[in-house]
Amino acid sequence: MRSERTSDGTLRQRPLWGTPVAVFVVVSALLVTGIFLATSVLAAQAAERAAREQAEAVNEVLAHSAAEPYVQLGLLRGNSSAADKFFRKAENLTDAEGVRSVDLFAEDGTLIYSTTDLRAAEAAQVYPLSDRQLATLGGGGTDSEVADPSSVRSRDRAGDETGLVKIYTRIMASPGRRAQRPPPAQPVLFVAYWELEGVESRRAEIFGTFRWITLGPLVLLVLLSTVLLALLTGQVRRGGRERERLLETAIDASDAERRRIARDLHDGVVQDLAGSAFALSGAARDPATTPATAEVLSSVSASMRDSLKQMRSLLAEIHPPDLHGQGLQSALDDLIAPAAAAGIHASTSVDGVTDASDAEVALVWRVAQEAVRNAIRHSGASTLAVTVRGDAEGLLLEVVDDGVGFDTTAPSPPDRFGLRGLRSLVRDVGGELDVTSALGEGTSVRMAVRR
Repeated sequence: MRSERTSDGTLRQRPLWGTPVAVFVVVSALLVTGIFLATSVLAAQAAERAAREQAEAVNEVLAHSAAEPYVQLGLLRGNSSAADKFFRKAENLTDAEGVRSVDLFAEDGTLIYSTTDLRAAEAAQVYPLSDRQLATLGGGGTDSEVADPSSVRSRDRAGDETGLVKIYTRIMASPGRRAQRPPPAQPVLFVAYWELEGVESRRAEIFGTFRWITLGPLVLLVLLSTVLLALLTGQVRRGGRERERLLETAIDASDAERRRIARDLHDGVVQDLAGSAFALSGAARDPATTPATAEVLSSVSASMRDSLKQMRSLLAEIHPPDLHGQGLQSALDDLIAPAAAAGIHASTSVDGVTDASDAEVALVWRVAQEAVRNAIRHSGASTLAVTVRGDAEGLLLEVVDDGVGFDTTAPSPPDRFGLRGLRSLVRDVGGELDVTSALGEGTSVRMAVRR
C-alpha cells in the first residue's frame, strides 16, 4: 500500500498493484516468461543439433583417421591377413569418450567388423541398413539417429542398443599397395554407437548457455526499465503535487481577490446605493414634496432597491459570506434574489449544517450556485426551491424547479461545463450528484455527501 493525497487534503491508501510500476512489472514478467519459454524451445532444438553435430564431427575424425587407413578390400572379402592387420591397428576405435562400440558394414549390409561381436563378423552376417544409412553410403558424409532396441542388429549384438545413438560415416576400402591392377575402392559404413547420456549431457550444457544468454539480458532490461519507470513516475507524481500546490495557491489568491472586491463593493457602492435609496424614500414622504415629484422619487427609490438586491446577489456570487450557521441561509437568499426579476417564486430552507466541514459547505454552495443560475436563465419555471439538510450521516442538497426541463441524454454543448464539471469535485469528497429532468417536467438537482 502507498499513500496519496486527495483533493480535500486527506491521505488515503492506494494498493501497490494499481500503480503504473506494478502494472509494468506484471506485464513485463508475463512477456519475459513467454519469450523465455519460446526461446527455450528453440534453444533446446539448437542445443540438440549442436550436440549431435559435435559428436558427428568427432565420429568423422575417428572414422577417417583411426579406421579408414587400415580398411582394405581384403577385409570385405574375408581375407585373414587383411583382417589380422585391421584388428591390430583398430584396437583404439572405442577409446573416444562416449563411444560404446563400433561396427563396419559393406554396401549390402554385411557385417565385416565389430568390436563386440567378432563371431557375427567372421560369419559375414548380413543386416538390413536403414534408408539414412544407405543414403550416407551413397552420398558420403556423416549422419546419426537414435538406436532402435527392437532392430535385428540390436538383438544379435552383445548388449542391446537402448540408450545409444548411432553415428555413421562413409569410409572407403582401399585395394592395398601390392595390387598390380587395383580395383576401385568400395564404400564401407563406419557405425559408432555413442552413449545417449553423453550427447544429452552436452546438449544440456549447450542449452544452459543459451538459456542464461536469453534470460539474463531480459531480466536485466526489465529491472533497469522498472527502476527508470519508478523514477519517472515519482517525478510525475511530484510534478502533479507541485501543480496542485500551485493551483491551490492560485485559488487562494483568487479567493482573496474576490474577497477584497466584494468588501470594496459592499463598503462603497452597496452602502451608497442603500443610503441613496433611503434618502429618496424619505424625500418622497416629505410633505413639502409635490405629488408628481414624490411619485418620481418613489419610482427611483424602488429601482435603486432592485439594483441593490441585484448587487447583493452579485456579491454573493463573487464571494459568499460565512457559510456556516445562518451564513449559508443568507448566502442562498442572496443567490435566489434575481429569481423575482425573472418572475420565479424562489425559496430556501437550511437545517443541520452547523457540524459540516468547510469543504462540504463550500461544495453545497458551489452546486447550489450553478443549479440556481441554470434555473433562472434557462428553466422558465414559476417556482424554485433550494433545500439543504444535514445530519450525522452527511449533507443533502436539492434544487427543484417546475420549468420546461431538458433531455438528460442529449450531449451538452462543449462550451458548457456547469454541473457536469462539478461531478468530479463531488466524487472527490465521496458524494453523489444526480440531475433528473425530462421535457416539460422540470428539473431536480440532488447532491448527497456521505460522512
